[in-house]
Amino acid sequence: MSAEQTNAVLRLALFRVLKMLAKVAIRYGVSAGTVTELVRRAFVDAAEETLTVNNKKPIISRVCTVTGLYRKEVVRIKALPPVDSIDIDDRYNRSARVISGWVRDRDFCTRAGRPAVLPVDGDENSFAELVRRYSGDMTPRSVLEELTRLKAVEVSKNHSVKLLNRAYVPSSDERAILQIIGSDTADLIETISFNLDQPVENRRFQRRVAYLHIPVRHAKPFQEYAAKESQKLLEKLDSWLARRDTDHPSLGTPGVRLGLGIYQILHHNTEADNKQYTNVKADGADSDSTGKD
Repeated sequence: MSAEQTNAVLRLALFRVLKMLAKVAIRYGVSAGTVTELVRRAFVDAAEETLTVNNKKPIISRVCTVTGLYRKEVVRIKALPPVDSIDIDDRYNRSARVISGWVRDRDFCTRAGRPAVLPVDGDENSFAELVRRYSGDMTPRSVLEELTRLKAVEVSKNHSVKLLNRAYVPSSDERAILQIIGSDTADLIETISFNLDQPVENRRFQRRVAYLHIPVRHAKPFQEYAAKESQKLLEKLDSWLARRDTDHPSLGTPGVRLGLGIYQILHHNTEADNKQYTNVKADGADSDSTGKD
């Protein structure tokens, strides 16, 4: 593939990503000007990270060259305060760890291996002990309030806590759902970017499976089936990772963020889509095998 063809494919890929993000931005009243400013800041940050060698940041002229921005613009962007951040990622990780521990730790499960109903307080086999063991320095009360707000747990009149959902899914927290756009999309793009530069044997696992002409009546059953089977896999992987988690760098060698993400695909075909799909293979499958086979 020529450089021109490669650039054309990349432009189309970027347009598709930006179009999806634009729909979200429009829904929440974020203007094109705001997004454009964020794109410029992202380019400057990315250029500095890419060009930094031995902790020495590149000179401004080098950043200008790779980003296509004028020197005055790069200087202006570098003088801006950091993009606002909130603690949702930390809350998400800690709350998810509590639920994960509840599901797999025998101290907090019934003899049948199901998450037990726990007393709120107590030194052993209580919700308070579960939080102390798995959430770091968050208080049991704050975790309980968070999980209750998200309808992940239910507190009874006798001050016991029941787990309602084996996965931490912030379905009622709009801010957390929006945060996922940044975290999960970034993870996927980073994996694809990594695989572009690697031989097949070193690529990270990255797959999808989708069929192009499934009758709509099968969408709901597939959603339920895929969720059930995916949750089983994620719990299995969670158990594997938990046994190897040092929690704090001081307890082991410097760690890495390691995991696997799963998402469902559902797209209602348009007339344009149907024309596009006329050249796909006869079985109607649309699948990737980008990554290690």
